[in-house]
Amino acid sequence: MNAADDFEYKLLCDLIQARFGLSFAGSRREILAARVRPRLAALHLHSILDYYHYLRCHPGREAELDRLAAQLTNNETYFFRERHHFDIVVKHVVPGLREALRTRPLRALSAGCSSGEEPYSLAIALYEAGLELRGITWEIEGCDLNRDRLARARTATYQAGSLRACSPEERARYFDERGGAYVLRERFRRRVSFFEANLAEPGALAGRGPYDVVLCRNLLIYFDPQGFDRTVRVLGAVLAPGGYLLLGHSESLIDRSHEFVPTWLEGAMVYRKRGADGTAGGEPR
Repeated sequence: MNAADDFEYKLLCDLIQARFGLSFAGSRREILAARVRPRLAALHLHSILDYYHYLRCHPGREAELDRLAAQLTNNETYFFRERHHFDIVVKHVVPGLREALRTRPLRALSAGCSSGEEPYSLAIALYEAGLELRGITWEIEGCDLNRDRLARARTATYQAGSLRACSPEERARYFDERGGAYVLRERFRRRVSFFEANLAEPGALAGRGPYDVVLCRNLLIYFDPQGFDRTVRVLGAVLAPGGYLLLGHSESLIDRSHEFVPTWLEGAMVYRKRGADGTAGGEPR
């Protein structure tokens, strides 16, 4: 790849920001260079400017933008990452909704779900809490803009790295080993579904929800400030009043959103959507 000047990088960064809400300004430019280099090689292009023109003008630009989206985030995920968040759902979200859940399922969204480890981890946690025996069911949806990752999520087939936070007992209990891969058992896949969505688009989740809980962990760190705030509004729009938004440990809404009330649970900060009266719908349990 030829050296590109600041102007060429700005063109590409502006296109990525407009399309995906992701920021690669300043020191993140080297990250961008590393992640687009394989695409330049695959397309036999010689410069960032060539690639920019391809993304703007080539007949195959939409397919290439999909591939670029897959390159731009690291998709680092594994089962039971930040396990305390699943405890929060079981110990606080579900008990606070016990009357409503007599007549409807718990509704949850994993936003930026990648290959499905997060929503399946939540399903396992709910199953293991014995909620079915108490007549409580759930519907979990996962969304991502990476079609290849979503296809992998639907197969529920994983390599050992995705299970690195699982104990040997958990591996044996939740998965069947087939040819060196691990396939999640059907009982934990039920009631989990997936759909494609670009959360940088204001209407990305139109018609979805309302959800009782949304997990959006370690995704907002990729957005510029405007994209961050826009995505929080998109997620807030599909959360039920009093619903919970769970973010990654390095992400925060403190002093950024008046729509959510910071709440400390299980050693972590979570965020509850305000109701019509301005409160978060009661004390967490």
